[in-house]
Amino acid sequence: LGLVAKSEAAHYAKDVVRSGTEEAVAAVRGKDAAVVVVGSMPAINGRENDDREDMSLAPSQEALVEAVRKANPHTVVVVENSYPTTLGALQEKVPALLWTTHAGQETGNALADVLFGDVNPAGRLTQTWYRSEADLPSLLEYDTIKYDRTYQYFRGDPLYAFGYGLSYSSFRYGQVRRVDGGYEVAVTNTGSRAGDEVVQLYTHQRVSRDKQPLKQLKAFERVSLKPGETRTVRLKLREKDLAHWDVTRSKWVVESGTYDVLVGASSEDIRSRTTLKAAGETIPARDLSRTTRAENFDDYEGVRLVDESKVRGTAVGAARDGAWLQFADARLGAGAREFRARVAGAAGKVEVRLGSPAGTLVGTATVSGTGSVYAYAEVSAPLSAAAGAWKGRQDVYLVLGDGMRLSTFT
Repeated sequence: LGLVAKSEAAHYAKDVVRSGTEEAVAAVRGKDAAVVVVGSMPAINGRENDDREDMSLAPSQEALVEAVRKANPHTVVVVENSYPTTLGALQEKVPALLWTTHAGQETGNALADVLFGDVNPAGRLTQTWYRSEADLPSLLEYDTIKYDRTYQYFRGDPLYAFGYGLSYSSFRYGQVRRVDGGYEVAVTNTGSRAGDEVVQLYTHQRVSRDKQPLKQLKAFERVSLKPGETRTVRLKLREKDLAHWDVTRSKWVVESGTYDVLVGASSEDIRSRTTLKAAGETIPARDLSRTTRAENFDDYEGVRLVDESKVRGTAVGAARDGAWLQFADARLGAGAREFRARVAGAAGKVEVRLGSPAGTLVGTATVSGTGSVYAYAEVSAPLSAAAGAWKGRQDVYLVLGDGMRLSTFT
């Protein structure tokens, strides 16, 4: 393709034959109410081979809503899509928002039933709806725990919380009580019409060796209630349901301690709470004298999980020089004299440090390139015991060179 001067480029004039926005404004002016349907339209945004550039509605859709709202302040906006959208500005401008997925060819009839009040809705969000992209890390960052994603770890103020949803009824909760096999709570329909409530039970572990969710959904029950009716809702929760994955020993574990039990209408709308004392176990200090898989780290920077071989297994690959892995709370004792590891890929070195990625250097293993990311070689290095470096429990850091892959170490 050759380049031409701007003066030689073709020029086109835009001739508006008909304006959908102007037609919409004319249709709603002077009417009792207006309904505008927007969302993920494949011809506009969010199609298979065209990712959204942000989390807002398409600009043309926002312009349509604004024009209709100015013509008729009684505007209901129906958002039809399959993912969270940042609707903060829209929420402040219009009196009503209704969300639906792409529910099929009966969607229109279903929406009409809800809007006219023939059906009392009881849908609940299975996602956290954020206020803006600023609440989230990079699009390519998938670590939910480290970067505080989803309702389980997000510390901000969501636009709509996980589990959120309104209906034409209101509900009152009693005090949650422990019963055999779980918990129960009395729920009363305090509204003027029959409706469904989705009663949700969350737990939170107060103290743990590992980073724990702020809340984690463990059970839910949908209950139908007539006006003024009260029903006791039972939610199952067993002690083993409190388990989380222990990376130090590659097993599920229930830690001893206090757990909050939270019952409510969403992850943010908690109506009743109590506590549970679990008689589990205490996760011991890491034993790095045994073969440890590199993927079982506690924290990291500059690495990614990669395939250990073309058949099976997971290794850790360094994406830059100075990438590191943390193995927290390790007890090695005075007998730690040698570091051994299985590595593949680029040449470089593996540093063993204590306390931080720039902490006390106690060993360096030199790595010759193996010629393939699937060809592993064992390297080793003596460990220094100077100044009682191994005393007590330590956070051990492995610092890697760019292009290296680490499978296991001892």
